[in-house]
Amino acid sequence: MLLHLDDLPGCWFIATNWLRAELGCQRVDTGFGLREARDYFPGFAEAKDADYDVPSFGGGGAVDNRDPAMQAMWLEPHPLIFADIKQDSRITMRLRQRMSGARTKSKFAWALRTGRGSYGLICADWTEHLVPWESGLHDCFEHTVVDVLNPIISVAKEIADHDTTTGNGDEVRRSYHLALSARLTGTASLATLTLSEIEIARLVAKGLSYKEIARIRRRSFSTIDHQLRSIRRKTGVSSTSALVSLLARSDFPLA
Repeated sequence: MLLHLDDLPGCWFIATNWLRAELGCQRVDTGFGLREARDYFPGFAEAKDADYDVPSFGGGGAVDNRDPAMQAMWLEPHPLIFADIKQDSRITMRLRQRMSGARTKSKFAWALRTGRGSYGLICADWTEHLVPWESGLHDCFEHTVVDVLNPIISVAKEIADHDTTTGNGDEVRRSYHLALSARLTGTASLATLTLSEIEIARLVAKGLSYKEIARIRRRSFSTIDHQLRSIRRKTGVSSTSALVSLLARSDFPLA
């Protein structure tokens, strides 16, 4: 993705396909917009599972952005989970019809944000079955969007906007590319951790010993040791102290 910072559609093509594969869902779509706008237009980029005949959500035109569920997507500090579209009382009949028309059974949805506010939405849809429970997929979605996709896409969009207004985004591209490369080397790997590994990483970051972690997690010492080996392998660090350093640099949430 870093190699495609100056190609916003290409950057999104990689991002949506990667996230769809990570989650095992049937469709990931995204669109740019603002919470205050009357309409939201999905489908700027979309990835669909090649093994199923998955319809496009963006092909149905604009979505009423004033819908309460849409506003919640923009405002919630964490991704929204619509575990069962047919049973979820938060979804109005009109929006439910739109989702059902795209065969959506379950959905994750969240806003893309910078320090200046939200600039788009990203959604992951399951069309062939409901999202599996207790799978860690929600955490995977949140960490991937926060730590990997949002930092890259926000810069790619800024470069595209800069190119449109000035005709030259080289200076912006060079400076942000260097900053992102340094930041994402470690944080991207954190998105690959399972929910259990994330909890153990949080305890490690707090300075707890293997024995204390085993007691809190109600697991054997050898189980914790095995999971920490897996965490170090995934994050590319060689020691527990190096892992703590990585977590500190990446602003890893300790709560």
